[in-house]
Amino acid sequence: MTASSKSPRKHSEYHGVLLVDKPIGITSHDVVDRVREIFSTRRVGHTGTLDPQASGLLLLVLGEATKISEYLVGSDKSYEGTIRFGATSDTYDSEGEVTENPGAVLPTDLEEVQDAASNFTGKIRQKPPIYSARKLGGKKLYEYAREGEEPPVEPRNVTVDDFEIINLENGISEFGVDCSSGTYVRSLSHDLGQALGCGAVLTELRRTDVGPFHIEDAHGLESLQKHAVAGTLSETIVPIRLALTEYATVYLMPGAEGWLRRGQSVPHNMVKTADDRRPARGSFVLLCRINGDAVAIGRVDPVSMSPAPKSMFDGVAPWYQPIKQFDIPEPNREDSAPEA
Repeated sequence: MTASSKSPRKHSEYHGVLLVDKPIGITSHDVVDRVREIFSTRRVGHTGTLDPQASGLLLLVLGEATKISEYLVGSDKSYEGTIRFGATSDTYDSEGEVTENPGAVLPTDLEEVQDAASNFTGKIRQKPPIYSARKLGGKKLYEYAREGEEPPVEPRNVTVDDFEIINLENGISEFGVDCSSGTYVRSLSHDLGQALGCGAVLTELRRTDVGPFHIEDAHGLESLQKHAVAGTLSETIVPIRLALTEYATVYLMPGAEGWLRRGQSVPHNMVKTADDRRPARGSFVLLCRINGDAVAIGRVDPVSMSPAPKSMFDGVAPWYQPIKQFDIPEPNREDSAPEA
């Protein structure tokens, strides 16, 4: 088959963030593979994984939204779970080799446990579990552990905004945690057990929030499959514009998108904001079509970084310089661009 006779692949029709409620027992990569099958596209990525034994909110990015994963990966997160005192684990959770401590004095005072947990809030230094995907010397820590090695690992800075012990009964506590990205809740549980002198193992973990996204809005894999059968998968996608709410939305007037596509700055009189106020110079904005489709992430500059026709600008700053562009086809327009 010659190059000219090849049938062009359709551009993916799904561009946005998908909130998935990951079940226990499968990896985050398993979820990605399943979503690729359901949406019939390879352009699916994640913005942070969950351990197989954990459930809850997993943020996936589809189509052109794979370009914004870097803006979502560092979002704060919230969890709820269960800790069992009186034992330790090499993985810090019940999936590892659990060692019971029959001589341990289990805590019975909820206030005492909460006071100990409060010592692990704020900006703290945390050592990750040896069974984790953090890399050292180009090798994942769990690979060292499986080989019987335990290299020295430097603690890293994390922020724990809240570590609430909800109850305490028979040496078991339910808890809630609000923390920065990169925090290991398994380590929090382990360190709490060490502080109490009895040991602790994380037995359940569920992620409930990632940045502005909530588990109540997530879809299970079975639900997504039903949407696929009904032809309503588009209803499950959060558009790029609504996923990047920290950026002011600027709407492009007719002709402006063409200049962006050529890498040119767009003058202020070719855009419109919701409240007619100009974003601050130096800030980042989301440049969108009138229908809300994201076209580019732009920066507000006092001068143009590329030439534009003087007839389209009144000489007054600011200019909107494209930083990252999204190739989302316009509605009712056939697009033969290959799917990456």
